[in-house]
Formats: sequence, structure tokens, C-alpha cells
Amino acid sequence: FLADPGVQESLSNQMVITNNAAYQADDLDAYDSDCDEINSAKIALMANLSHYGFDNLAENSTSPAPQDDLILSVIEQLKTQVVTCTKINQDNKLVNDLLTAELKRYKRQERVLNESNHDEKASTSYEHTQEIDSLKHTLSEYLREK
Repeated sequence: FLADPGVQESLSNQMVITNNAAYQADDLDAYDSDCDEINSAKIALMANLSHYGFDNLAENSTSPAPQDDLILSVIEQLKTQVVTCTKINQDNKLVNDLLTAELKRYKRQERVLNESNHDEKASTSYEHTQEIDSLKHTLSEYLREK
């Protein structure tokens, strides 16, 4: 009936690590202006709290200093993660801006090439039409002479 605390902690750690890894992978995909820094902070807090037993986190009137140190440590880690997330988002936004500009440049080049290709086809078609008309005229004159 009672769960093994070692197994429970291990499963929660795996879940936090899996969620944290998935979140970090999402950070690398593309810039998201609605970066969910709160979820990142929650994940970090849960990861940090999962390393401590319930007794360690419960209020203890004889030693508030270690708990305060723990809280300050968690806050500092969260600040660091927020800064890291912000930096990653800025980098991703820069990359997206560069890729967007390059995509626009390629689209312009494609449009110019398509227009040029269309003009060449129209010119070639016109030249063929003139050549056919010239041959018709020559054939017509040849047939009149006979």
C-alpha cells in the first residue's frame, strides 16, 4: 500500500527532467514572443523542491536560516533561468528576423526570374509567329508563281 519513497522520488525526478528537457528543446525551435517564463520557473522550482524531503521543507522554528538560504538559492536559480530564457528568445528572434529577410530576398529573386522567363517565352513565341508568317508568305508567293 505504501509507496517506496526512493522510487517515488526517482519517478518525479524523471518527470521533471523529461519536462525540463522538452521545454528546453522547445526553446531551440523558434522565437516565441509569448515565452512562458512562468512555466519555466515552475519547472525549476519543482525540480529543486523534489530534491528535498517534506521534513526539510516543513517549517522548523529552531532553524529558519537554512530554509531562508534554500529559498534564496531557489530564487537565484529562477532568476538565472529567466535570464537564460530571455537570452535564448532574443537570439531566436534575431535568427528568425535574418531568415525572414533572406526568405523575402529569395521570393523577390524568384519573382524576377519568373517574370524574365515569361518574357523570354513571350519573345520566343513572337519570333516563331513572325517566322511562320514569313514562311506562309514565301509559300504563298511560290504557289502564285506556279
